[in-house]
Order: sequence, then C-alpha cells, then structure tokens
Amino acid sequence: MEGEGYILLDIRPEWEREKACVSGSLHVPLFLKDMDNSPITLLKKWVHFGYIGLWTGQNFTMINDEFVKQVEQKIPDKDNAKVLVACGEGLRSLMAISKLHEGEYRNLAWLAGGFNRAADRDFPAVEGTEKLQYATIGGVSYYFLQLLILLQAVGKES
Repeated sequence: MEGEGYILLDIRPEWEREKACVSGSLHVPLFLKDMDNSPITLLKKWVHFGYIGLWTGQNFTMINDEFVKQVEQKIPDKDNAKVLVACGEGLRSLMAISKLHEGEYRNLAWLAGGFNRAADRDFPAVEGTEKLQYATIGGVSYYFLQLLILLQAVGKES
C-alpha cells in the first residue's frame, strides 16, 4: 500500500472503527447511525433489531449524504491521489468506490474481502482494543466469537 502510494480510506461507521483501525488511515463513514425517531423509523429500528441488530450489534443506519464532499475535504486531488477504500467485508467499500467515481475520483482501489480477510501482518500498525478482523462483529455473535477464541486457546494447550 505505502510502496504504491495509496491512501487508505476507512469508510466503516464510527462504532466499528473505535474497536480497531489502521494507524494513519483516513476516516469518512459511508453510513451514519440513523437518529430519526419518527414512528415509521422506530418501527424499522425495532424490526432491524429483531432480525439482525441483536445478533450482529449493528446500529440502524442511513447513507451519509455528505460522503463525497467529506472525502474531498480530506483528499482534494481527485486526479492523482491513489485511494484504497476499505470496510469490514468489502461490500460497503464497493458502494463507496461507485460514489467516489461519480464524484470524479480516478485512481480507486478496494480491499477485496475487507478488513475481515486481512492477516495480522497486512498493515504496519493497528490501533484499538480488538483485532482488525473482528471489529465488525458485535451483539450476541461477539460472545460466540470470544468463546471460540477461548476454546482454540484451550485446545492448543492440551
């Protein structure tokens, strides 16, 4: 990444980035927590929590309408800057690349498989309390992950 002159743009929501992030990466979230509390949105949030929020710990989100403008403030050179866009699994970063391309950025790349597929040595330094690969995991599934890690450690000692 550094050898090729790429700037790493982390587009994950703040709550994922707080758990782990690559040192020196830029951050502009593609999705923001939906703070609307109208009756329809509250119903959507309730359904979201029941189907996925409890399991994954993900908040109900909305698209960041200012995404491209915020990226322009951090990376103004649309023609020459090489931007590597990354998220947890690689899907949100594809959407971000599409928006950035529409915003006339020309040297774009994405991290296939996202941070979840990254190995411990893929980035020079990572900040946070979790491994970069686990930063998207939350809710009930986080506790299952911790149990699996514990069982692996016990298995190695046996």
